[in-house]
Amino acid sequence: MVLNGVWAGLFAAALAVVLTAPRQAIVPSLLCGFAARLIRNVLIGWGLSSSAAVIVAAAACVLLAIALTSRRRSFSVIAIVTGVLPLGAAVALFNSIKGILDISSLKEQALITASAQLSANLSAVFTTTFAMVLGIGLGFLIARAFKWQLVGPGTPETGLSPRAQ
Repeated sequence: MVLNGVWAGLFAAALAVVLTAPRQAIVPSLLCGFAARLIRNVLIGWGLSSSAAVIVAAAACVLLAIALTSRRRSFSVIAIVTGVLPLGAAVALFNSIKGILDISSLKEQALITASAQLSANLSAVFTTTFAMVLGIGLGFLIARAFKWQLVGPGTPETGLSPRAQ
């Protein structure tokens, strides 16, 4: 479980680098990716459904990103996006793409089997993506309830520094 979380954290940090995030956003991305995947795996290990575990993990990722990057709004958004993406149903997504490409050449029973598999994969992608969105929204609702903000004290709600305005 921990190793899986480490890989997810490294993926999130690498994604932040690929998306040309500032250096200060890479460590929060790594920590958010690690924590989100670890929380998801622990909750699934305790018997929670995959979708519910993704909701909780995405909400925790939002709260952790806000806590780690309280002074810089852009860093917290980067950490949220890169931290939540390792929770996605990547295998099901790639299997769906492969299934769509292969389905036109199939006949009879193979076509029926491939159609059912494609439906199952697309369902997993949709459900997991929707759970990620719900978790992000839940994280923001919790942060709002506790009056945590994405911007630091004295910074306007636009997220811009006083010099940039």
